[in-house]
Amino acid sequence: MSLLRFVARSLFASAFVVDGVKKVSKPSEFTAEAEAFTEKVVPALQRVVPAPYSSSIPESTETWVRVSGAAQVAGGVMFATGLGRRLGALLLAKSSILNLAIALPAKDASRDEKAAARPVVLTSLALLGASMLAARDTQGQPSLGWRAEHTAKAAEKKISAVGDDFSKSAKKAIKKADKKSDELSKKAAKKAKKLSKKLESVTS
Repeated sequence: MSLLRFVARSLFASAFVVDGVKKVSKPSEFTAEAEAFTEKVVPALQRVVPAPYSSSIPESTETWVRVSGAAQVAGGVMFATGLGRRLGALLLAKSSILNLAIALPAKDASRDEKAAARPVVLTSLALLGASMLAARDTQGQPSLGWRAEHTAKAAEKKISAVGDDFSKSAKKAIKKADKKSDELSKKAAKKAKKLSKKLESVTS
């Protein structure tokens, strides 16, 4: 990883890490904003998740805030250091979705409230877009999909080449066998003629 990439990643990840540390250490500062989101999401998750596991879904808003903060810290560190870089970027993208959902003002919010929330919403959108792009970044290397497709094509070419070689050698073997059978049939015909002549001379 080049120095420029490391610096750029560290700068990008720092916003998530700082915000994540605050959420983990002081979740009460974010519960008021996150409460409206968790009140809608938690019941929906409990209905979707199978009964044996639905009870393990946390209902406390502070717990959700801490989980979101931990994901931001882990994702930021992974992305900045390059250890699990794309997985870290994916964690940042998911936490950005949560931050965006929390930042969105309510439908019945006043104009002033909507105007106050707009910068936070736009920032969350920008971070979401950047983290999604970072999750797709291959550092100039071919993606796994491209490499798999390339490997499959190379294997197909090798199999085709082996098949062509086999068919050529098979054709040669058939021609050789035909030639030998022709030679044997000619020899057999000659011997048969000689034998018939001898028989004629003996019987005449």
